[in-house]
Amino acid sequence: MPQCPVCQTKVDGQIDRCPSCSWDLQALPFLMGLMPEIAQKETVRLEWAKQTWNAVKLHVSQLQHLQRQLQESRDREQHLQAQALQQNATWAEALRERETIVVYLQDQFAQLQSKQDLLIHTLDTPPASLPIPPSSLLAKRNEVLAHPSSLLVDPIAENISLETIALPGGNFWMGSPDTEAERDMNESPHHKVVVAPCALGKFLVTQIQWRVVAALPKINRSLSLYPSNFEGDNRPVEQVSWYDVIEFCDRLSAHTGHLYRLPSEAEWEYACRAGTTTPFYFGDTLTSDQANYDGNYTYGNGLSGAYRQETTPIETFQTPNAFGLYDMHGNVWEWCADHWHENYENAPVNGQAWQDEDSGTYRILRGGAWYCLPGLCRSAQRHWNQPDTGGSGIGFRVARSLK
Repeated sequence: MPQCPVCQTKVDGQIDRCPSCSWDLQALPFLMGLMPEIAQKETVRLEWAKQTWNAVKLHVSQLQHLQRQLQESRDREQHLQAQALQQNATWAEALRERETIVVYLQDQFAQLQSKQDLLIHTLDTPPASLPIPPSSLLAKRNEVLAHPSSLLVDPIAENISLETIALPGGNFWMGSPDTEAERDMNESPHHKVVVAPCALGKFLVTQIQWRVVAALPKINRSLSLYPSNFEGDNRPVEQVSWYDVIEFCDRLSAHTGHLYRLPSEAEWEYACRAGTTTPFYFGDTLTSDQANYDGNYTYGNGLSGAYRQETTPIETFQTPNAFGLYDMHGNVWEWCADHWHENYENAPVNGQAWQDEDSGTYRILRGGAWYCLPGLCRSAQRHWNQPDTGGSGIGFRVARSLK
């Protein structure tokens, strides 16, 4: 007889849900075989459900243990009553002892009951959001903000401009430490990088900005005016290749007189972290109230939330980092200038793009996208794609010269 993959209860192969834990027993082997991303998500979801179920069982066991202790306390009360009568002891003393024991055990019982209820609720209908960042994180953000950034605005058409923020130079630890959850080996070695002052787009490049620049004179290649799958003037442009984005930057540079380009991978991570060392600039976890990703899944101690299944306009989340940059986590992956390398061995430490034709044609993507699990939206997460390929989760933000 088959078993439930979560609680190991033997089940009838004809039923839809496990009678013990309510797990959906209808597997999707065909879709999972065709779509590795669904298989990955299903594996993560199953592992999360197993851990939650085991935690529930542990707390049930603890509750049963406390129930036995309560019964023992009642037996102790009866014993003390008999002993007080036999020895002419004061009943008040015995009662106080009994009340002390019972109050303590009832308090412990209530705490465990509350934990059990929370775990069961999380398993069935997880809450949608987390509290605001702790004061320690806010203090760190204020520390970074003590070095004021400058907003640079370049008009590109009537009532349409492109905003970048001038960032102070500095150094930071690039990549992830060995202790960071869900890290990849390509995020190693954790190394110190010095970044020169630079300017990065305050927002992702939008579809209306793309149309204005794509209508400018061609330099090396043609550009589609409407490449995006999820249409909307203030949504980020997507389904643009690395080569398309380079053409965009070249046309924008010629139009404004300022040098526009893609940020290096080091510049991007430095800008994203904005002085933080945690997996996200929000802290140790992420909520779908802060960014656009697949909120069905969680990271660390985070809670699940919304999965919007599409891009969102650039000012949907009023949660910029300490440099004032928006959407650095999720929404769309962001092209960087660098070639892809399997790790950071021999990587430059001066913040420049790592251009190396011998490493292949793949180019770097950063930040995660609307369809990604939260672990793929971490500050240190690295991804790649062919430079002539786009997708509904691939966009970009620009870097600009300070002159």
